[in-house]
Amino acid sequence: MMERTENRPAATRRGAWRLAGLLAGVLAVTQLQGCFVLGAAAVGTTAYVATDRRTAGSIVEDNTIGLKADNQIASALGPDANVRAVSYNQQVLLVGQVPNDADKQRAEQIVRGIPNVKAVLNEIDIGPLADLNRSATDTLITTKVRARLIDAHDIFGNAFKVTTSNSVVYLMGIVTQREADRAVQIARDTTGVSKVVTMFNIISEQQLQEMGNPQVQNAPPNEPRGNNPA
Repeated sequence: MMERTENRPAATRRGAWRLAGLLAGVLAVTQLQGCFVLGAAAVGTTAYVATDRRTAGSIVEDNTIGLKADNQIASALGPDANVRAVSYNQQVLLVGQVPNDADKQRAEQIVRGIPNVKAVLNEIDIGPLADLNRSATDTLITTKVRARLIDAHDIFGNAFKVTTSNSVVYLMGIVTQREADRAVQIARDTTGVSKVVTMFNIISEQQLQEMGNPQVQNAPPNEPRGNNPA
């Protein structure tokens, strides 16, 4: 399929942002404490899939939704927009930047039209595209939050999907209220985080037990926190 000429600058920028993000991620891992590095290194792609609380079919569907959303939004909005769609359990988070509200709403409409999308959280910013420094900082924050979630022994770090945009951390996952509260606390206490927004599927402790998750055996009792603490 031929690439549209007018979209090449945007594709080039996205490639540069990915490279900056990768370099930031590598730097973050090398600067974290030894226990963090060990935890991150031990979690490979195969292990992550094996411990993901979504079904295999749901994981595939999320990947399909993300690809469709990214491609359709880029085609519709062109090089002046930088939007990323993150799908977890068929719930889609939209982050990035667009020049006006019409483009923000257009991106959401596109995603809502994709088959099997259950919900959309539109967190796109209206303004100039993020530069490489901003992208690298966001990736560094994501890396630190993920590492701290993995290092925590009272929750299961791989149950959470972490996304950062403009220093705002978005947490997604199939988790108990206890796990949700703890993850929000961890993210809030991470250097550089300005705000935490959640998009969870809350399950009961009994449902978690039935999943055979070993972390629940040593979990502390629920703390008296409100719903959706972010």
